[in-house]
Amino acid sequence: MAGDDVVKEIQGSDILKEVPALRDIGQEPTPLQRVGYKLALFVLAYMAAASIIIFVVSFRLIQLPSFPVSPQNVSDPEHYKQLAEAYKASVEIYEQLAKVQVERATQLFQLVVASTMLPAFTAILGYIFGSKKSGD
Repeated sequence: MAGDDVVKEIQGSDILKEVPALRDIGQEPTPLQRVGYKLALFVLAYMAAASIIIFVVSFRLIQLPSFPVSPQNVSDPEHYKQLAEAYKASVEIYEQLAKVQVERATQLFQLVVASTMLPAFTAILGYIFGSKKSGD
């Protein structure tokens, strides 16, 4: 086919040679961009610290009771049946408590990190990288 000889194979290293690095252009970040970098790092550290605090509060400080113990084999079948039913009910309650604990942590994370800090972080990054492109 005639079109096959026109198509060239491009190596990954050839593509990287074509992309100029910021230091090759000689463009230094402006003082406002430097402040943006520091602010972005501060917000990122705040988000990480808030996530860790949410995890600690949700899963370490407020702990679930111990998992229910399964009934032992009792010689009386009627008594064993009652113990088995009570065990099933206590396992269901335990699962509900665990689900509430995870939902609480998820809601706190969404409230503190995802809905308040993440938009600010993306806006800061958008400014930093947008101002680099407009400075070209």
